[in-house]
Amino acid sequence: MAQVKLERVSKIFDKDVIAVNEIDVEIKDKEFMVLVGPSGCGKSTTLRMIAGLEEVSKGKILIGDRVVNDVPPKDRDIAMVFQNYALYPHMTVFQNMAFGLKLRKFPKTEIEKRVREAAEILEITDLLDRKPKALSGGQRQRVAVGRAIVRKPQVFLFDEPLSNLDAKLRVQMRTEISKLHSRLETTMIYVTHDQMEAMTMGDRIVVMKDGLVQQIDTPLNLYDFPVNKFVAGFIGSPAMNFLSGTLKRQNGLILDEGKLRLTIPEAYQDKLADFIDKEIILGIRPEDISDAHFSEHVKYPAPVEILLEVIEPMGNEFFLYLNTGKHQLVARIREKNELAVGQKTKLVFKMERAHFFDPVTEKRI
Repeated sequence: MAQVKLERVSKIFDKDVIAVNEIDVEIKDKEFMVLVGPSGCGKSTTLRMIAGLEEVSKGKILIGDRVVNDVPPKDRDIAMVFQNYALYPHMTVFQNMAFGLKLRKFPKTEIEKRVREAAEILEITDLLDRKPKALSGGQRQRVAVGRAIVRKPQVFLFDEPLSNLDAKLRVQMRTEISKLHSRLETTMIYVTHDQMEAMTMGDRIVVMKDGLVQQIDTPLNLYDFPVNKFVAGFIGSPAMNFLSGTLKRQNGLILDEGKLRLTIPEAYQDKLADFIDKEIILGIRPEDISDAHFSEHVKYPAPVEILLEVIEPMGNEFFLYLNTGKHQLVARIREKNELAVGQKTKLVFKMERAHFFDPVTEKRI
């Protein structure tokens, strides 16, 4: 087992295209670290540099105590699971899982033992004689993971391994991979663009944008304490709502959005003192906007009226799509009550859970 360290690592294509820009990341031994971000943020390129499939332009990558910049992929003691499975169609499941061990000239008895052990862990023992064309997408993904397990590497790398699966199977497979990590107790680095996968699977998460690391933290800390507007908006589904307005002193502080006036809690007033009479960005999550009818017995600020444009029933909750005249908002509520599309509805903003961002730097205040 081993820790992985990236020290000021960059990847530059064609002299001026910076895909990854001097990132510093330390993945602890036995940790499940997730790299997440939008397409083109550099997460897969970072994973491929760790694997040795992309050359490092600047900086150092260490696996354990060894700098591996010039070490070939086969000698890094890592195993990688790809997005497209990369199974040999003419080989059986057993042969696919055993192929890497055969190349390394492992004894037949050891190969048999490792393949059988991995198949048992992944519950694919009854599939060992089948070929990939006779497998479902989820079964093929298990085989690809099994091929990595038999190697018993120091580090597992996953490059968006679930993106080809349907929604239900993705939920099942991410649970299986999390259970696998607990069982194997091996360092795992997992790349995804899906923030729900990141939140449910990672011990810690690296949020990336434009080749830069925005924040590294636990899932709950990213959700509750985002360092900037990008992280706040990227983590969470539905995404955080953002409203821009002017901060004014009026019996305390209020945010004047133009159509809405929201009272700022006293706890925030010292932090926001430098922004009085200036524009500021308020961030509030959908679950922190409540139907006023269900907030009557709780001490919240006075409700505000907002036009309700769409109601999405989700089974155990409802998403309300709202229009203030200047901003589009989403609220998440437990019960629909008597809400009607096309009419203004009274809603309460739980301002003690609000976030505030500098409109210039976009950092959280």
